[in-house]
Amino acid sequence: MRRWPYILIVDDDEDFRAGLRLALEMRGYQVEERQNGQEALALLTEKPALLVLLDLQMPVMNGREMLSRMRASPDLKEVPVVIISGFGFEWEAELMGAQGYIGKPFEPPELEKTIATLLRPRLVSVPRPAPEKLH
Repeated sequence: MRRWPYILIVDDDEDFRAGLRLALEMRGYQVEERQNGQEALALLTEKPALLVLLDLQMPVMNGREMLSRMRASPDLKEVPVVIISGFGFEWEAELMGAQGYIGKPFEPPELEKTIATLLRPRLVSVPRPAPEKLH
């Protein structure tokens, strides 16, 4: 399934989403955001993201349930997820199937490094046209 070139932020805190969105857009990323797991899954089903930044504590559908449903879906199981939460632990995130965990509050360089580490192989592996030979 085709992945769309955006990062999805899933968090019920509107101010947090807005700040994170601004920081990511300033780095050149396209960003979508949703306030709970149910809304996020609906979007991901239509157009899978390059990466999901996921809070654990949210109403309607929390991050644990959303991640569980993503990993059970053939179309979404390979989408990388980084949990950004004040609740939970790195080992717990790994057991749930996330590729990273960042505790709130965090320093922006920590997030930048995590995103770069996860996206670099995906962005570099995009097939490029062969260079033309010189005659």
